[in-house]
Amino acid sequence: MAYDLEQILAGLTSPSWTRKAEALRTATAGLSGGELAREAQVRLAPTIIETTRDPKWEVRKAAALALAELEGDTAHQALHDLAADANRWVSEAATRALRRMRTRGQRPKKWPLTEDTEDPTLRHIAARIRQIGLRSLTPALIYDLAMEIGEHAYRQLAADTAHEIRTLLTPFEGYLAELGRHLIARGATDATSDRYLATALARLKQIQLLIDDLQVYSSPGESDFAPVDLAAVVRDAVTIGCARGRAEVRREIDVPQGLVLDALPDRLVRAIANLVANACQAMPEGGTLTVRARLAGDDRVELTVGDTGHGMSPEMIEQARERFRSTRRDEGGTGLGLPIAERIVVHDHRGELAIESAPGAGTTVTIVLPLARPPAEA
Repeated sequence: MAYDLEQILAGLTSPSWTRKAEALRTATAGLSGGELAREAQVRLAPTIIETTRDPKWEVRKAAALALAELEGDTAHQALHDLAADANRWVSEAATRALRRMRTRGQRPKKWPLTEDTEDPTLRHIAARIRQIGLRSLTPALIYDLAMEIGEHAYRQLAADTAHEIRTLLTPFEGYLAELGRHLIARGATDATSDRYLATALARLKQIQLLIDDLQVYSSPGESDFAPVDLAAVVRDAVTIGCARGRAEVRREIDVPQGLVLDALPDRLVRAIANLVANACQAMPEGGTLTVRARLAGDDRVELTVGDTGHGMSPEMIEQARERFRSTRRDEGGTGLGLPIAERIVVHDHRGELAIESAPGAGTTVTIVLPLARPPAEA
């Protein structure tokens, strides 16, 4: 589209806030697309900055987006002022705009299809396109590539978030313990204060569990695979997973010795422990946990983790596979247990994971993993 500079300027100075906001959006589109020349930017800049003082937050938010496309210290300072705006929508828009302004110069508009770029997203795109072949890109492959990039961005966000929250929470357990000692020393404890302190500590442990899950989900697998016996992995996983349950369950474990996998031992234990924990938590009044392994051909092993709990509908199964969609949020669930297990099994170990369940009929999770070598002859 053609951009009429005089018309944009007239809109920016209009007494109508809706017209002013529309003019800002038009200016943003023209500037970001390179359709407005340097001379136009020089004329637009002071008028756009003037709109940052408009009483309508919608205008100030639109101004923040337009400022991100301008060059110079004046625009940068105006964005910093908007980032401190009392209106949340304005401050968030200004913060995003400042981030865009910082990275704009680091990402060229044109780049060769090489992997030596410093930008991690472009490097990933280049590597995958060179693997796939540019002429072989189909809509399905483009979708898969977009999902990979989104997953990479999510893991980075999860890692950063976990780090920041852990830093903030580190002293809290000490504060609560010190508060308890202070109340005892003053003889001020009673059933109410004890209950509140216990509840606060329990909630803190739930947050710490969420942080742990975020770090496991976002971290890459260890680089070194090692031979591990599946029976030993299951033994450790059942001990860890059952400890997170809420009632005693009967255990039926049938995993023969000699099923050796090439695996990332700690992560595989974590994956199976999450499945065991989910099974135990699905049986709050008790029940039977069943873990069995059998050969699935000459080079693969099938492991099932089953429970006699309340079961799930197809909709609940899909929800369980989504990040943060816990059906047990009030009971400490983080919504990451199954996604972590699936990521470790499928992405780290090139395995498969399937879920069979029905309301009232319990749940069975089946994972299939490659064997390192055939089992020894009996």
